Amino acid sequence: MAVKCGELVLRIRRALSVSLIKRKALMLLSGQQLLIANDAPHEVRKLLWYYDWATIGDAIMDLSQRFIIDPHISIDLCMPHGPIELFVGDDRFRRVARSLDDCDARYDMVIVQSLTTKTIFKKLQYHPFTPWLSIMAHGRDERFSRIQLAYEQIARVFKPREAGPIEPALTVSELSARREDAFTISVAVGGGDKRRRYENCAELIRLIYSAWPKHLPSPKFILIGTGDTAHQIAKTVRDDMSCDRVESHIDLPSIAAAAELIKRSSFFVGADGGLMHIAAALGKPGVAIFCEIKPEWRLHSKSKMRPVFSELDINSIPAERVAGEVVDYCCELATA
Repeated sequence: MAVKCGELVLRIRRALSVSLIKRKALMLLSGQQLLIANDAPHEVRKLLWYYDWATIGDAIMDLSQRFIIDPHISIDLCMPHGPIELFVGDDRFRRVARSLDDCDARYDMVIVQSLTTKTIFKKLQYHPFTPWLSIMAHGRDERFSRIQLAYEQIARVFKPREAGPIEPALTVSELSARREDAFTISVAVGGGDKRRRYENCAELIRLIYSAWPKHLPSPKFILIGTGDTAHQIAKTVRDDMSCDRVESHIDLPSIAAAAELIKRSSFFVGADGGLMHIAAALGKPGVAIFCEIKPEWRLHSKSKMRPVFSELDINSIPAERVAGEVVDYCCELATA
């Protein structure tokens, strides 16, 4: 079995190497390599940011440095697959669209996330002669700080005043994001990525509730997630606790609805994933559960999110350890 796995890895590496060679050849033959910018073109006024990654957390991190670009430069965002609802009404983007057909015909510069064959062809189709910048270029690894890389690439071209990356930020309407009177804890449950699915959430909530200091008002829990695991956890929590202390929001119609719930909560608990990145970008204090991926690769140094990390499987992290971090942090906030 080990030999077969080794052969499979070699085949994948060879396939990736061939794809990389083909992409580089396409860049050279089409003339697009010559248009890769080392400096922003003189008098840039209109910028197109074409972002074709679909994951929530990656989008929040990869687009986080939009605010360090000169505010006199207008930026349009085209996001064909990702969580575009999070950026509608954004303070920095002039316009957001799903299709390049809905964007302007002319821009002074284009930013893309990575140099995939599909992205290169889109560039050739819509903006063949426009200078451009790729944040990740041909990279595919996930073991790096996406926030830091975005800063370095944008700073290299646009020369901002900031000496380092700024924190990710999101705008959520205050009208729809009403505040809760009680201390509320948003808990991310379920999720599509098994590596980041913490299945001890029901036990975690029970432990937080039982260890909660008597001199503080009891917290209310808001469960947010998708999928069968999320439904099972929500049912277990409701069966174990008083209904007025638990609010369940599973399989919401949009990610914007989840962001509104997190916005009006007091605290966040959950695994490294889209909901955690939303909470961090909204400036929420919380505890984030990490495995494999180091927290410093995903969180800004000034984030209010405190990590619990294990190099092993995420479910190897005891619920008692996470609950202790949550209760201690909430007590700090109560006495601050």
